[in-house]
Amino acid sequence: MPLGLIECETIRTHSPGVPDDIFVACASFEDRCLGTLRKFQDYTCRYAYLIEYEHPDPRRERNLKAIEGIMKGICPSERVIASEGDPAPAVAKLSQEIQRRRPSCDGVITIDISTFTKRHLLLLLKSVDDLGMWDSLRLFYTEPKDYVADLYLQMSTGVRQINPVPGFINSESLSKPLLLVILLGYERDRAMALFNALEPNETVLIVPSPPYHAEWKGRTEEMNRDLIALIGQEKLNYAHSLDPDVVRGDLSRLLGQHGQYALCDWHCCIAPLANKPQTVGLYLFWRENPGRFSIIYAQPLKHNEPFYSQGTGRSWQLLAPSLR
Repeated sequence: MPLGLIECETIRTHSPGVPDDIFVACASFEDRCLGTLRKFQDYTCRYAYLIEYEHPDPRRERNLKAIEGIMKGICPSERVIASEGDPAPAVAKLSQEIQRRRPSCDGVITIDISTFTKRHLLLLLKSVDDLGMWDSLRLFYTEPKDYVADLYLQMSTGVRQINPVPGFINSESLSKPLLLVILLGYERDRAMALFNALEPNETVLIVPSPPYHAEWKGRTEEMNRDLIALIGQEKLNYAHSLDPDVVRGDLSRLLGQHGQYALCDWHCCIAPLANKPQTVGLYLFWRENPGRFSIIYAQPLKHNEPFYSQGTGRSWQLLAPSLR
């Protein structure tokens, strides 16, 4: 197990006997949005914010009520309505609330990132960072038991638009050749749409490795086999599937000053289509290289919700404040 990555059978407050300041979770139609909370043991915090995406879904509402039921015995909680298409207003509201309710510089902000959209997650991480509270963050992630996805039933269909994530825009010269880096997941159409829309001079594909389970080995490559065949097997690279700090290191070795694709030589765009832990790793890489590449997001036309994920898998602590 990589250093810093902790599998959690139970979840308690960061400091024994001291409540966390703020807890944030996102309700979803995926049952794993309850996975972290169901591992609470003697967990306490001062206030909780529960993110609810605005389009109606009876499964999400059912899970949100279950989350509220768990939090009712722990602390006051408040729903925050967010738009999947434009989560920035919800992030701004939550940022104000975090700043208002976090009483001390030694407080702890605990976030369950399991079912945020990747764009929303990036904006949320940056907002906490911009408030000077990065060292207060504790992140948890719960895997699905499995993904119900194959070559014919992808996790989403179509692409509505492709844009940089606000706040993650390249300031390097546009005269440099364009490098597209795609963190691949189970969404063939979105990856192919990115490649076709951007028409990059060079493309690098990154596969999560090792997979969550041994029997998943090769699934990402199979889901993206047409794009891999088009670009070339030699452009395939690997980054850790769960440990954000290892992902940061993997990206640094590939794109750093002495890497094969040094950022100084390219106008670089990176698209996170893999899982949330890799997205956190991408944010760590951005913190080291602000303004040296863009993070781009291909918004899907529709999620294939019946074929998205099933069950609840392992829970992990990805990031924790320094012990004080």
